[in-house]
Amino acid sequence: MRWPVVLVPLLLAVACNAPSPGFRDIAPQRVTLGESVFDVRIRGRHAQAIRVSREWAPRMAAVAPRAASAIAALSGCEVPRLWGDQAMIEAVLVCTARARSARGVARPHVCRAVPTQRRLTEMACHPVPGDRGQPPAEMG
Repeated sequence: MRWPVVLVPLLLAVACNAPSPGFRDIAPQRVTLGESVFDVRIRGRHAQAIRVSREWAPRMAAVAPRAASAIAALSGCEVPRLWGDQAMIEAVLVCTARARSARGVARPHVCRAVPTQRRLTEMACHPVPGDRGQPPAEMG
């Protein structure tokens, strides 16, 4: 009877930073933006950012712009749509020559919630116009 008491917390601790099956074999790259630290994985035109920093009760509206900035800086692509929750966010990438020129620069993003029938929150994001951004505190 003691095994479940020991095993369940251990499994939960191990799964905190585990990627979804589509990103399991991709090594993460850590990106730090403000108070958020993300492990970002990219596969084709799809990306996943797992927030690994400790933040007290962050809301998706606060985390999504930083996740979009982290994904865009690492991929060099635009991040128009993302979905998930405060801990794990997935995104669609739109790669253009203009977006690729901003690779390595974390431009601030603005995101808004999009009505959806899905259980996960979906956000539409875009870079703040006119803000050239800056390199993330840590990337790689």
